[in-house]
Amino acid sequence: MITLIYICILASILFVVFSFRKEDTIRLSEKMKQEISVISQGGQPLKKPLLLLQPAFPFNRWILDKIGRQNLTNRLQVAEANIFPEDYLGIKEVLILGLLFGILFLAKHTEPLWLGMAILLGYILPDFYLRTRIQARKRLIIKALPEAIDLLTLCVQGGLDFMLSLNWVVERSKPNPLMREFALVLHEMKVGRTRQEALRAMAKRLQLSEISSFVTTLIHAERMGTSISEVLNALADEARRQRFQRGERLALQAPIKMLFPLVVFILPVVGIVVGGPVILQFIQGGLPKF
Repeated sequence: MITLIYICILASILFVVFSFRKEDTIRLSEKMKQEISVISQGGQPLKKPLLLLQPAFPFNRWILDKIGRQNLTNRLQVAEANIFPEDYLGIKEVLILGLLFGILFLAKHTEPLWLGMAILLGYILPDFYLRTRIQARKRLIIKALPEAIDLLTLCVQGGLDFMLSLNWVVERSKPNPLMREFALVLHEMKVGRTRQEALRAMAKRLQLSEISSFVTTLIHAERMGTSISEVLNALADEARRQRFQRGERLALQAPIKMLFPLVVFILPVVGIVVGGPVILQFIQGGLPKF
């Protein structure tokens, strides 16, 4: 029974990972020659429905209309999951049905506890994987932000305006989540959005304080007529300072995180090595003589 549960869990994890697999919708190394072909009129990457999921679960659209679609759509966009919200619900339903089928038809004895655990696991596993992808992507964006601002500052100081500088940085940088977000800002402007709207959409999509500060400062500088070069210099210093502070916080958290493995794994081994001979001596013939 336990072996079957492990097999079902492993198959569920592989199914979720395969379902969320995608190719980058923006090819930065090709100088964005085919950007319009991968962007819809609303400025978002085009999605492809997963095979047979929407026909198999036709009520998912109605369910999303009732519980709210926008929050799930934003989470999928931040995670760069190139699937529809209906497909996301379909993944959950396939996992639940698959785990229930495995337990009911392959196990000799079924208990209500295992059935409840199968339903719970099938429901929370896609959420856990999606949350993990979002957190990993946000960490990469925060890590790449200071260098990107430095490059923007150099381009602006070299005589380019902000949007040409952003285009230059996107085309010549290595692909990463921040560059894809900047590329999406450029795409949205090409399909009709203003610069302020495109930047605000990026800040709203990512929900990161560093990006929100970056966008707000740029918009205020544009309204007040402040030099973009000076603003970008200040933003780069602030981004590096915040990254240094995050490193300090992580360093302070390290001893606390090491406490659990120290108590559970290291101290018992040390106790066995030090006290083992004493215990054996006591069992064999009394206390040892010193």
